[in-house]
Amino acid sequence: MFNRTGCLTWLLMVAGLYPVQPLVFADALELVIPEQVGISSRRLARVEQVAQRYVDEQRVPGIVTLISRRGQPVQSSVLGQMGLDNDAPMQLDTLFRIFSMTKAITAVGALTLYEQGHFHLDDPVEKFIPELKQLKVFEKGVLVEARTAMTMHQLFTHMSGLSYGYRRDHPVAELIQWDNPAVSASSAEFIDKLARLPLRNHPGEAWGYSFASDVLGVVIERITGLSLAEFLSVALFEPLGMIDTGFAVPPDKLHRLASSHWWDEINQVVKLVQEPYDREQAYRVNGFDSGGSGLISTAPDYSRFLEMLRNGGRYGDKQILSPKLVSYMGQDHLPASITDANVGPDHDRSLGLGGGHGLGIGVYIDPVRRGVLSSKGELDWGGVAGTIFWLDPQEDVIVVSMIQLFASPWRLRDDLSVAVYQALTEIDE
Repeated sequence: MFNRTGCLTWLLMVAGLYPVQPLVFADALELVIPEQVGISSRRLARVEQVAQRYVDEQRVPGIVTLISRRGQPVQSSVLGQMGLDNDAPMQLDTLFRIFSMTKAITAVGALTLYEQGHFHLDDPVEKFIPELKQLKVFEKGVLVEARTAMTMHQLFTHMSGLSYGYRRDHPVAELIQWDNPAVSASSAEFIDKLARLPLRNHPGEAWGYSFASDVLGVVIERITGLSLAEFLSVALFEPLGMIDTGFAVPPDKLHRLASSHWWDEINQVVKLVQEPYDREQAYRVNGFDSGGSGLISTAPDYSRFLEMLRNGGRYGDKQILSPKLVSYMGQDHLPASITDANVGPDHDRSLGLGGGHGLGIGVYIDPVRRGVLSSKGELDWGGVAGTIFWLDPQEDVIVVSMIQLFASPWRLRDDLSVAVYQALTEIDE
């Protein structure tokens, strides 16, 4: 653990190691000719046709999509307007609430500490957060002692036994709704609330989408003595040139923040999320630095993050992670019994049909099982407001698409997957 003096010294040291450099992926608008990287320009136009259809059919007010292959940007699509309440046109640097796309960033931040020797994957979480000792599990109507301690590996893979509580099919979900840890003003309050809740499952025995990444963010804070925002800024955002990514949007950037919307299933219409906020103050998604859902970013910023992973953890002259760990991160870490069962109509929607999970990121195991034109080993995830990304190591493709629509009934991820892959004229499988 760091003391405060030590963490300040460490912060200055890292800042020296990672000075802000010219952006490798800053040329998002200086597109290469798609044919230079094995893509048909004519067929690639179908990606924009898909996006335009979403706007024309009023599925979303606006959408931003970036595509690159072999490290070269080949398409930048910016369509529609900022929101139903804002007819200003979407821009490439429009800010979006990325929600669960935060998770992969938090995971990479934590893995930089893993490489520095601050924890092992089988370390108990209580080693860093003593408040999470001796957790109870709600089992068959009673509270019982957890059979094993929650581990760091289980935080990365959502095997921790924690829950989000959004599926109201379990008593723990009701308890979470009563005193939701997500509604906290600080990470200390978040942990205090979480420690009072029972687990949904025994650690290591089931996959469950959960607050695990938020806990991982708190582990980062406990190890470094820094806030998660401070740590990620120095460890990732500055060296990657992610100048518009953070947990707060300052007043001078609020005009670039897209409006939030939701799909009204009953009336079959997109509606505005009424989210009043003071434009004289910074805007936040969460009251604390939520490692699972709190970041706001842009399509170019997130593409830089993915470009680092695509390049074996390296961005420009900065080695963020080792190539070996990036490869390890992108393997399926779930038990075969879970991924084998994740097929058919009863698959876990959060995990994805035919999907597995790596260290803080989704992994598609088999495109045939998935039933969508895609590649084995795609790394991906999305946010609850419709933002999506994937990184395909096999075909060397990166796609980032940003919208702001809760409860979308449409398959944007799959629509874009078909549109992107049908455009490839050279394949590497």
